[in-house]
Amino acid sequence: MDLFLQQVANGLIIGSTYAVVALGFALAFTVLRVINFAHPEVFMVGMFAGLVAGTLYPAGGFLFAIFIGAIAAGLVGFLIERTVIKPLRGRDVLSTLIGTLGVAIILQNGMAIIAGPDPVAYPTLLPRKMIDIGPVVLTIRQLTNFGVCILLLGFVSFYVRATKLGRATRAIAERPDVAAAFGINVGLVCTVTIVIASMMGGVAAVSVGTLYGSAWAFVGLLYGLKAFTCMLVAGNRYFEGVMVVGLGIGIIEALVTGYISSSLKDAVAFFVLIGVLYFRPNGLFGSYSQ
Repeated sequence: MDLFLQQVANGLIIGSTYAVVALGFALAFTVLRVINFAHPEVFMVGMFAGLVAGTLYPAGGFLFAIFIGAIAAGLVGFLIERTVIKPLRGRDVLSTLIGTLGVAIILQNGMAIIAGPDPVAYPTLLPRKMIDIGPVVLTIRQLTNFGVCILLLGFVSFYVRATKLGRATRAIAERPDVAAAFGINVGLVCTVTIVIASMMGGVAAVSVGTLYGSAWAFVGLLYGLKAFTCMLVAGNRYFEGVMVVGLGIGIIEALVTGYISSSLKDAVAFFVLIGVLYFRPNGLFGSYSQ
């Protein structure tokens, strides 16, 4: 039972990160009707920005690194939206998919040239102290990562349901033509959506880098595949559904690692994807495209 609880706790921690990155995909697809495959590399840029901030100004600590990571990721996301997504918006999904995939490859390999193809040690922004929570043992870094991701997930839920821009986002997701007819600035909402999703990814990336103690130019590939799978499994009608699926896949991965084999961990999300989409092609919670 202790092993079960420990693995569930570990799964919630990693699953919360999947959920944050998946929300970036879901926001872009819901509002802009594009699959932004550059989003995981924006996550990677935020991770390295936090590394640079923590290295050059260690006195700033974890919060300063998160701030710089968010700003850098938001800026890159804004540039991608202006130069790639906006010109291709309104065309078929394949055009934006290929365009953003090209940006992802450029960012990925560009960072590999700058920082090298191997993982780079992350500055020590948080202590390694262990904390006992009943039968579960977690580090301060794990608890911080979970807390940061839960705050981000709560922010998205609040934003889309309780703010003017958030309500405009939902209106565009439902009927972009009607939303525009009622005076909603669709272009502004699309830009803000990408920037918010990017900044969230940057914050989560710094937290993940601090958790695992390293940053890697190709880290976005794995997180991107898992997060994209989460969005497909959940559907994009309810952002809370994406959150639940992200946490659920993290828990299943951890249980498979603890009870079966760690070599199967990365295949779990895709087994879930195949099973769910066979029975519910629009995802567990439905999709705006249905």
